[in-house]
Amino acid sequence: MHAFIDGGRGFIFGEAIYPAGGIYGPLKERYVTLLIIHEGKARVFCDDDETVMGPRSCGFFRNERHLFIEYAEGRNTRVSWCEGYAGVLPEAVALRLRSLSPRIPLSQRVEAMQRLGVELGAGSSSNLNMLRNALGEAIFLAYFHEAQMSEQERQTPRSVLRARFYIDENYEKEITVERLAALVGVTPQHLVSSFRKHIGVTPVRYLWQVRANHGHSLLLQTGLAISEIAYQCGYKNPFHFSRQISEQFGMSPRDVRANKGYRLASDIAEGAADTAYGMALPETNSVLTK
Repeated sequence: MHAFIDGGRGFIFGEAIYPAGGIYGPLKERYVTLLIIHEGKARVFCDDDETVMGPRSCGFFRNERHLFIEYAEGRNTRVSWCEGYAGVLPEAVALRLRSLSPRIPLSQRVEAMQRLGVELGAGSSSNLNMLRNALGEAIFLAYFHEAQMSEQERQTPRSVLRARFYIDENYEKEITVERLAALVGVTPQHLVSSFRKHIGVTPVRYLWQVRANHGHSLLLQTGLAISEIAYQCGYKNPFHFSRQISEQFGMSPRDVRANKGYRLASDIAEGAADTAYGMALPETNSVLTK
């Protein structure tokens, strides 16, 4: 992160509405900008590249010479952003960034983080600056993670995506590899090998992971009996459900519910020593202003 963002100069979050379009820039300093188009349309000119962004899209831009944004004339556009000063960019990092898509669909995760950043305001204090900077780093990392996932999805065969979607939507049903393969039009052997290659696990293993994740959520969010949760998630008996929850989350269903999903920190669980030498208060980071 610090290879391309000057974290010492801080981040700023902002939002604006262009009722009938408009322009912003050009910016002459070197910035990294996470731009979100909630409504409307924009054309972003970042050095020699042009990117068109539509509603509910999110883009990453790092300019060396200039950044200029046009918001569609005669069209209401609502936009928000998180920006920081650009740091020194090693060539290896530059190549990695260029390999990512400059825009992706706006996710609920990024949108929620952006909302928090805007709500922090533009005030300045030691704690507020550190909080804003931590959130700034987090939202850029979230974008990179989701851009990478988006790229992987573009490279994933349609048959695998369709099979995964079917499992996600029908995890409580009886699902076999043979049925999945027939639904997506490939052989069972091809589906298993392709699913493992692109998703990292077999279709059956993925199914059990989805069932366990949903069961874990129901344990925390409902008062349903453990046996009822097991059956709702597609398990034939509560014992299999309990074993899978223990394997995946390190706690029995009863412990998950009793501890609200939290696990003991390693120093408490193992009695490990935890010593910090010469720890000092972090320096106050400056806030970037527009």
